[in-house]
Amino acid sequence: MGKVKNWAMDIEDFCNGYFYDNHSDGNSIVMEDEDFTIEEVVEDVQMYFKSNAAAKYAKEYLEKTFN
Repeated sequence: MGKVKNWAMDIEDFCNGYFYDNHSDGNSIVMEDEDFTIEEVVEDVQMYFKSNAAAKYAKEYLEKTFN
């Protein structure tokens, strides 16, 4: 179970990197969702993780989180 949890967290962290930005004060996190679409991020997940399951999980995660 630990490997699956780490895998899911790795995908979530990868996705979050597209939508959150740390500002110079180091404390605020701001959603920057106008830069990338969910589909673009899912394509990058597919390429990075080389897995259809990772892409499917990323799409579900992003739709749940940002819609």
